[in-house]
Amino acid sequence: MKNLTLCIIALIFITSYSCKKNEKEIEQDYLESIIDKMDINDNIKWVIVLPGLGCHGCIQEAEAFMKEHIENKDILFVLTKIESFKILQNKLEIKIKDYKNIHIDKKHEISFPTDNGVYPCIIELDNGKIKSYEFQSPNNSYAFGKLESKI
Repeated sequence: MKNLTLCIIALIFITSYSCKKNEKEIEQDYLESIIDKMDINDNIKWVIVLPGLGCHGCIQEAEAFMKEHIENKDILFVLTKIESFKILQNKLEIKIKDYKNIHIDKKHEISFPTDNGVYPCIIELDNGKIKSYEFQSPNNSYAFGKLESKI
C-alpha cells in the first residue's frame, strides 16, 4: 500500500511539474498573441518592442537603432510605456506621426508576463509568424548588433 501511495504522489508531482511552462515558452506564447492582435502585414520582417521604462542603457541602444533605421519599412517599431512622446521625439529628432512603421501602445496593452519586459525585444517574423526573438539586456548586450548584421 505504501508503494502504491508513493507511486501516485510521484506521478502527480511529475505530471504537474512537467506541465509548467518555462520562461521562454511563456514569452513565446505572449508575443504570438500580441502579433496576432496587431494584425501585422506580411512584409514586416522585424518587430522592435521598445519600452519607455526599464533598463536605461538597453533602451538607449534601441532608441539609437530606431533613429538610424526609422525609414526601413521591414521594421515595425512598437512603443510601449512611453512617459513623454514629446521628449522621445526630441531625442530621436523625428515626428512619430510621420511614420507608418511606428505603432504606439496607447492603451498600455503590452505588458510582458516575465521580468524581461523592461528590455527592448527584437522579434523576427516570417510571413507574420514569429521565427525568433530576443531581448537587448545586460546579459545579451549585442542583440541590436546582431540585428544590424541581418538587415
